[in-house]
Amino acid sequence: MQSAQALQKLLTDQEWRLNHLYWITDKSGHLTRFNMNWAQQELHRTAHTRNNILKVRQLGISTYMALLMLDSCLFIPNFHAGIVDRTLPDAKTKLAKIKFAFEHLDHLPENPTQTDRALAQIGAEIKQLAAATTISKESATFHNGAEIYVGATLRGGTLQLLHVSELGSIARHDPIRAGEIISGCQETVGHECRIFFESTHEGGKAGINYEQIEAAMANIGKELTPLDYKFYFFPWYKHPEYHLHGWLPTPTAEQQRYFDSLEAKLNISLTSSQKAWYLAKWRTLRSKVKQEYPSTPEEALNNIMDGTIYSPQLYDLAEQGHLSADFEVQPHYPIYATWDLGMADYMSIWWIQPNGQGKWLLLDNYTANGLPLTHYLDILREHDARWGRCTACVLPHDSTHRDLYENTYESAFRKAGYSTILVPRTQDKWGSIENTRDLLRYCIIHSRCGEKTFANGQSYLSGLDALKEYRTAPPGAHGTLHPQPLHGKESHACDALRTFADAVARGYIAPNKGWVTDPNARKRANNRGYISSRLR
Repeated sequence: MQSAQALQKLLTDQEWRLNHLYWITDKSGHLTRFNMNWAQQELHRTAHTRNNILKVRQLGISTYMALLMLDSCLFIPNFHAGIVDRTLPDAKTKLAKIKFAFEHLDHLPENPTQTDRALAQIGAEIKQLAAATTISKESATFHNGAEIYVGATLRGGTLQLLHVSELGSIARHDPIRAGEIISGCQETVGHECRIFFESTHEGGKAGINYEQIEAAMANIGKELTPLDYKFYFFPWYKHPEYHLHGWLPTPTAEQQRYFDSLEAKLNISLTSSQKAWYLAKWRTLRSKVKQEYPSTPEEALNNIMDGTIYSPQLYDLAEQGHLSADFEVQPHYPIYATWDLGMADYMSIWWIQPNGQGKWLLLDNYTANGLPLTHYLDILREHDARWGRCTACVLPHDSTHRDLYENTYESAFRKAGYSTILVPRTQDKWGSIENTRDLLRYCIIHSRCGEKTFANGQSYLSGLDALKEYRTAPPGAHGTLHPQPLHGKESHACDALRTFADAVARGYIAPNKGWVTDPNARKRANNRGYISSRLR
């Protein structure tokens, strides 16, 4: 037992207070004294003024933040803190944790030790000093002028501590409010005070949360100013609770490859109980396990968004290990370059090859904006030098439109020495999207397709990320407009792939033999001038 004098001295140490004075309910609903776990302790000891935390589920970061706010308000006069969460009820739940911990400061467990009695006595004295404290469902006002506010967004006033929870979900489902949090909430916090963004990630490589994480990751290894965000990542395999003992894992070949690559890449060794736990999560969450329990930041940021146009097909490819694969180009099969064309606008190219076994190999994607056709032809020739001459350029219907000089894209490709397959305009865009969904079932997508394009000093969304983010536009007035795909930066690569899918659906290109198509479809295409003479 420590003496009362020693305990009083320890009260000046915030980490000691957090680990000894406060009670919470654990995941099993049992009342227990809070003691920081490895992630909470790392965050407490190394936090910067601005912090961005990308994490897995159930690490207790929100509980730590709630108790940090309570402790700061109890021991620092006029301290002001704010909680912003996905919804107002979620924010109120965090304030309820604060109220619970305050009310149980003098809690005495069953069969208490002398230390338990001393700590309960200290807690009773703190409660007596803070008797004027009022904690409601939406705010807490303390005896010394300190306050805590909760809300779906906060603007105005001045805070010394701001906790923003689940910005990933907010940015995905309510981007306007996410923008308000960034532009409004964080401006309420002084330069030398603290902000904690803490979230799992949704939305792939787009949206405000992704931008915030990317900016924080860019600060790794740099000297930080008070306004720069420090990046934290807490993976599942570091958490001692994420084990399933007594079960021998039986991973599939794909799952075993994942574990092997993870151990090699991170220089770690996973135990059988860790693998068993992860496989149990994999069975219930499928590929979404990498969103909820990522092993690396890249996994968290490369997740597939639910409800997007191609999400079911991409989930299936991820399950098969076909979403971001590594393989060699087939030397004896044709390679097609399929295009989305824009005049002084975005252009996107996919390089696609049949593998002779009923699969389509998506080899690469290149997307850029505001560059002349000559730039893209140079890119096409660079790929020719790597893999062999492109068999044909698969072009959308508008490639026959003439510019002011009576030139067409199609003629430009022919002058450059490329054969062309012209795909007629679809009368039903959703029917065309169904063709793409059917095509994706038989695709193997190379990891290159997940890499951003860099052109003219700018970066552009990768082809794989475009497929992940392609979604339906919001409904129009009164919800009466026919749903349409959203035309945005992700639509160009999707349109290029859709052009290829329509070519396959029309029989212009076959999955096993490439351009040697069904004779009847080939004859119809030739008669209508859809296939250039070099392919006839």
